[in-house]
Amino acid sequence: MTKENDKLSILLVEDNEDDVIIARRAFREFKFISAVHIARDGQEALDMLSGAGGREGAAPLRPSLILLDITLPLMDGIAVLKQLKASPRLRAIPVVMLTTSSRHEDIVRSYENGAVSYITKPASLAEFLELVRKFEIYWVSVSKLPL
Repeated sequence: MTKENDKLSILLVEDNEDDVIIARRAFREFKFISAVHIARDGQEALDMLSGAGGREGAAPLRPSLILLDITLPLMDGIAVLKQLKASPRLRAIPVVMLTTSSRHEDIVRSYENGAVSYITKPASLAEFLELVRKFEIYWVSVSKLPL
């Protein structure tokens, strides 16, 4: 069993409702996640992290980890990543690109702009569950997060 302080809070930045449903379902299967916050576009993610944008009186969100799609409405994932890494308050939060794109140029741009990992989204719930199992091993058991 994971200790409470080892649990991760995740901000999932994803506009595809089917992918959100699969991710939520997969994350519920595992006990290493304390909360999953969803932003449907890049601007909403930045607003959540700053405490702005319709979250009246809300404190800025400070997740352990951000899962960020590249293809988003209003502001794409690379633009969000650049803003996160330009912010002294947010740059230490690890950002994992979780996207359908397997284009080499997207992978390179993600790492050049500060992503800590790049994962191509699995197509099925079973594959996503396996990904989350591996994710837990790395982000909880192996890696040490700055938060």
